[in-house]
Amino acid sequence: MTLLDNRHYLLLVWLTTNGLIAFGVIVSWNEGLITQLVDGDRSRICLIIGLIYLLATLHCATRVLYLSSELNFASDVARIFGAAGPSDVISISHGRLTVGELELLPVCVATQHIIDLKNSHYELREIDQTTEKPNLIEALAEKLKGAHEVGWFIVDILLKLGLVGTIIGFILMLGSIANTTSLDVNTMQKVLHQMSSGMGTALFTTLAGLIGSILLGLQYLLLDKGADELLHRIVMVVELKIKPQLITKGGD
Repeated sequence: MTLLDNRHYLLLVWLTTNGLIAFGVIVSWNEGLITQLVDGDRSRICLIIGLIYLLATLHCATRVLYLSSELNFASDVARIFGAAGPSDVISISHGRLTVGELELLPVCVATQHIIDLKNSHYELREIDQTTEKPNLIEALAEKLKGAHEVGWFIVDILLKLGLVGTIIGFILMLGSIANTTSLDVNTMQKVLHQMSSGMGTALFTTLAGLIGSILLGLQYLLLDKGADELLHRIVMVVELKIKPQLITKGGD
């Protein structure tokens, strides 16, 4: 049995990934690295990056729960069709899908895709399947992965916020030199302190943006892989079990 065969495998992988991330955060906190990061950022962009990251992680959590459940439902649908015989008729009753005398299929994306396929006003034996199939698959893929686009946008936003912090840090660093009127020892010490503070802002915000975008991108990559796996399972059921019966019986 592979990992993909386990129920809620996507949720387990996501929890494991975020558990490791949480462990790294706790270790960094105990070592004082996070405190140093926040205190060294005069622009407070690191706090904004952290807040956005937490909100996006909550969005990932909702999507993981959804996709994990749909993957389980898709496996149940495949199991039901696998147990069905060639004479079992696929029928729709009150918006629910049944296969012969077997149990009702669960209400899920896979079942709805099959219902949409049966309710199509085109007879599969009379249409060009090479043009119809990509349209159906593309629509299904857009439905499964469309919600992830905002996540990838946030990943890019975190990186851009880090770059904004870099610019602000350099402005603070160069501003301390521009306001210098004398070159005595006390003034130079003050200038060097301000320059180091500006450089710290630039480096810390860049670091926070890079780490946040990498870790959040990892989560949305996991979501995309889960959506691809769900799409694959649905397509396999449709191509191996649904299309042959619809073509043979004319979609009745």
